[in-house]
Amino acid sequence: MIPFDPMAAGDGGEAHVDADKPWLITLGDLLCLLLTFFALLFSMSAVETGKWKALTHAFTRQAEQPLASDAAGESAPRDMGGIQVEPGLDLGYLGTVLEAQGKSNMLLRNAVIYLAGERLVLSLPGDLLFAPGSAAFESKGAAALFDLAGVLRNIANEIEVVGHTDPTPIANTYPSNWDLSLARAVAVAGELNRAGFTRDIAAFGVADAHFSELPETLPRPRRLALARRVDIVLTPREGAF
Repeated sequence: MIPFDPMAAGDGGEAHVDADKPWLITLGDLLCLLLTFFALLFSMSAVETGKWKALTHAFTRQAEQPLASDAAGESAPRDMGGIQVEPGLDLGYLGTVLEAQGKSNMLLRNAVIYLAGERLVLSLPGDLLFAPGSAAFESKGAAALFDLAGVLRNIANEIEVVGHTDPTPIANTYPSNWDLSLARAVAVAGELNRAGFTRDIAAFGVADAHFSELPETLPRPRRLALARRVDIVLTPREGAF
């Protein structure tokens, strides 16, 4: 392509290029080639109409969602509709189911099941689960816990395990009552996992920190026995990605 300069044209109107600007010819040719190249690419491309409509529809819906504003006028985070919520069973109903299972489960038959706010607590007697001063399962206790896990693995509720001890100073392989309570909580959580409860279980040891909450009207041997327990705490499952 040769640029036309009317001031530089001769009498016949013919254009000519200044001798000191030969690069203009090269630039013009390059622009022509680039234009031809992009036109060729466009002619060879094919837009998938279905995917394009789905993409534009998704962006349109997202843009049309109203933003919630607080009193200060600041925008609140949008609700992410892509999160799948997996609610757990109602805790009251779940407590009724576990109480019914107690007819055939030795561990539940001797457990204390109660609601504590947003939690359902199964207080399992430690003397039925473990040997004295140990985190090793008794044979009957392990079998009963395995049966209990068969019920729990079919629910979506979150589970925590909390180990307790009585205030009697420990005198065996564990450095303290706290170590023993944590070891028992970890043992119960591990047994639930082995029995098929596949989600994570938080395990805590609190030793005799809650011993004072037991009724003082009970005979002391009974209070000590209740103190040596493992609580399985069930809470509603908030949701999972």
